[in-house]
Amino acid sequence: MKKFTWAVVGILALQFIQNYAFTLLPSVGVNFIFELFTPENIHLIYRYFFIALAIVFVRGALAYGSTYSMSVVSESSINNLRNRFFRKLICLPLNYYKRNKTGNFISMTIDDMEKIRINLYEGIIRIISHVAYVVLVIVKLLLLNHLLTVISLSVIPALYVLFKILGNRLRITSRRLQQNVANISTNLHETLTAVDVVKAFAKEDYEIERFGKTAGKYKKTVLKLKVLANLVKPLNEFVIYFFAFILIGIAGLFIVRGGWTVKGLSEYMLLLGILFNPISNIPKTLTSFKVVSASVDRIFSVAGTENTIREIERPVEKKIEGRVKFENVSFAYDKERILKNIDFEVEKGEIVALVGSSGAGKTTIVNLIPRFYDPTDGSVEIDGTDVRNYSIGCLRSQIGIVSQNVLLFNDTIYENIRYSKRDASKEEIIEASRKAHAFEFISSLPKGFETVVGEKGTRLSGGEKQRIAIARTVLINPQVLILDEATSALDSESEHYIQVALNELMKGKTSVVIAHRLSTITHATKVLIIENGEIIETGTHEELLQISRTYKRLYELQYFR
Repeated sequence: MKKFTWAVVGILALQFIQNYAFTLLPSVGVNFIFELFTPENIHLIYRYFFIALAIVFVRGALAYGSTYSMSVVSESSINNLRNRFFRKLICLPLNYYKRNKTGNFISMTIDDMEKIRINLYEGIIRIISHVAYVVLVIVKLLLLNHLLTVISLSVIPALYVLFKILGNRLRITSRRLQQNVANISTNLHETLTAVDVVKAFAKEDYEIERFGKTAGKYKKTVLKLKVLANLVKPLNEFVIYFFAFILIGIAGLFIVRGGWTVKGLSEYMLLLGILFNPISNIPKTLTSFKVVSASVDRIFSVAGTENTIREIERPVEKKIEGRVKFENVSFAYDKERILKNIDFEVEKGEIVALVGSSGAGKTTIVNLIPRFYDPTDGSVEIDGTDVRNYSIGCLRSQIGIVSQNVLLFNDTIYENIRYSKRDASKEEIIEASRKAHAFEFISSLPKGFETVVGEKGTRLSGGEKQRIAIARTVLINPQVLILDEATSALDSESEHYIQVALNELMKGKTSVVIAHRLSTITHATKVLIIENGEIIETGTHEELLQISRTYKRLYELQYFR
């Protein structure tokens, strides 16, 4: 909120004037009753009536202005915070997403942020305003009767103890509630993104039951939170009214003994009545701070996460030719060693294939090239420069990745292709689609390039999605290409088109291919067999068929299938 300091000061000034105007009403009201209703002063009744009306009008106008201004400041502050949070989130390394649930991030960005806006940002302004209001009224009360006011202030310790006990319980329950919200988000995200699987196995009833259990836990926690939150007001009111009755009794004794007047008591009790609202709202606002603290903790758990993939002070920015070298590279993930002493080189224009069973470490190897991870030991170099010394934007903009798991955005085909190069012209996008053998099927669609592909590209076939993904990669004309067997899950016709498009894309490019089907890598310059995070054998396809039992066994198994 720092950048809105003067706006907050302005809001507090408006609220102070508004509150001060309201504290004038008891004096006006008492004078109206005790002094004007006499024959000689009856002509002043209209003047005091309009004074009171003006006070109420001014207070209302100021209340509207301060409330609207507070909404502007809180919305602007939370918008800045949400943008900063997303910037932090999107820049965190891939392994952070593997350790956390997507539902948590969705819940933080929407639900937690809204709680912070209402309970914290607006609460900060409210609490300052309430405290200033209380001080203002107490000063007036002291001027009317200092002894009675000192006695009345003894209610504060009682309210503090009440708030302390309930506040801690609220904090714990609120944290549990936020986790329940995250669980619902995760449940929804997982179920809806896998709805094809749910329907394929007729598991609608199971998913309904599973969601019901998650929602039931949320309901139980919400009700517990409501019980605690709703206890604050009645208990608060009980304490305040209890002390108010005691004060009336003491004031009555003052009047009986001639130490005070009924007029003075009337004005005092009206001011005390005005004090009730901010006094009761202060514990309520402080309670909301306890509730929102769980959201703040969750936001800061992300904000405080160190980004392990960082640029050096003056990173290298240059055009890449495409020579890739792994030198004694090892990598551990959460203390589990995945790669051990990986050594190989790829010259410009060469094709290197990585072969091995699932979990052998092939994907981890290719993920080190664009710096999705950094090696624990050793170095990955491109054109003789450690990838850690490159500007991340410069490095990744010259590396193309085509995976079997294609992800498209719920936007038009045109925008999905243009995603890799936002300043691309329409001609460049059309040319990229031609090279990816996608132009014909795109042109056959009713809306052509303006066709919306649906969430994750669900309105297109697997082959169509893959060709759009290839066009997106073609558009940046990468010098280094990473392929994760992009044809493994396609029908024969789609596979043909994709293979032709990939062959076009790979011309003159340094290519590192994760091979699931060995028949697709017969043209590779070099084949590396990976097992348990190590390179156990190297050679061409023909050489390995002659000298490697492992490679020959894999090839024959696939051939006979």
